[in-house]
Amino acid sequence: MKAIIKQGPGAGAAYTDVPIPELADNEVRFTVESAAICGTDVHLYNWDETAISFVDKYHVGFPFTLGHEVSGVIVEVGKNVRDKKVGERISLETHIPCWNCYPCKTGNAHACANMGLYGITYNGAFAEYGKAPADIVFSLPDTVSFEEGSMFEPAAVAMHAVENVRIMPGDTVLVYGCGPIGLVTIQLALACGASRVIAIDVNPFRLDMARKYVDVTAINGNDPHLVEQVRDLTIQHGGVDVAFEVTGAAPVYETIFDLIRDCGTLAIIGHPAGSVPINITRNINQKCLTIKGTFGRRIWQSWLDLAAMVGSKRVDLTKIVTHRYTFDQFEEAFAMTHGDAGKILFKK
Repeated sequence: MKAIIKQGPGAGAAYTDVPIPELADNEVRFTVESAAICGTDVHLYNWDETAISFVDKYHVGFPFTLGHEVSGVIVEVGKNVRDKKVGERISLETHIPCWNCYPCKTGNAHACANMGLYGITYNGAFAEYGKAPADIVFSLPDTVSFEEGSMFEPAAVAMHAVENVRIMPGDTVLVYGCGPIGLVTIQLALACGASRVIAIDVNPFRLDMARKYVDVTAINGNDPHLVEQVRDLTIQHGGVDVAFEVTGAAPVYETIFDLIRDCGTLAIIGHPAGSVPINITRNINQKCLTIKGTFGRRIWQSWLDLAAMVGSKRVDLTKIVTHRYTFDQFEEAFAMTHGDAGKILFKK
């Protein structure tokens, strides 16, 4: 079969023939119907500092198949698999828990202490066929399309973050960063009762994508009057009720605390690459701020809740898709990640 392979350290990848891998007793094999490019795939493809840190931390061996945001149809199951069937439509959780550590045993498998990562420590799914441990396979309802299913992994990050906070009817919500996860966060905030979402980004294309949603005010993050604009929009409260930081850009923390009202909430989704200086007394204690960190998705609560939202059409994941390619167009697809784009998919 053909697959997009990371052959070794350095930029780029190869679309090449590889053997169809043997199936272990606890695994399923599936056809890949739709797959999406994630920021992690871009780091690995470009071979930047973040990619090197992944490989060093998780002791990754080469070569390996890229890709972890995927949907497909099961074509074979291992002899010990009991709860998955041939013909079933699926998506995958990226975090591969050990199920034996303290977080796993206490309902926090998404934060497993011995975590494997699909598409990094375990061959991914940018290929004609994929395989995965059955216990990270999520069964897609018939109300969810393959395209939507291939975006469940990143969309469930937004679902997890929204469920980590308390959005009340009438709240004003700030979403700082209008990439795919930010755009899903906007939809979820509105579906949860936010009266207005203020969307911030420095990319005009992404701001235009955010403006397509009703009750969204989009502001360029480079605007020198950013704080004043947000304060004017929230004059009764002195800031937004809930803010989601989705960029992972350290400079955002120079202003984001000034955009949140006293006794408000900051939900952090993006992962800054290094240390971020924060004035704890001024920005947290004196504001009585609640801060919630987000990592991955709750297995399987975030997935089930997202499936309900997508299936009922309260959230439309196809709205964040801007480009579709086939696997043999991978170079063009990865080049597009540096341009004006939302979510980029590989289709059969």
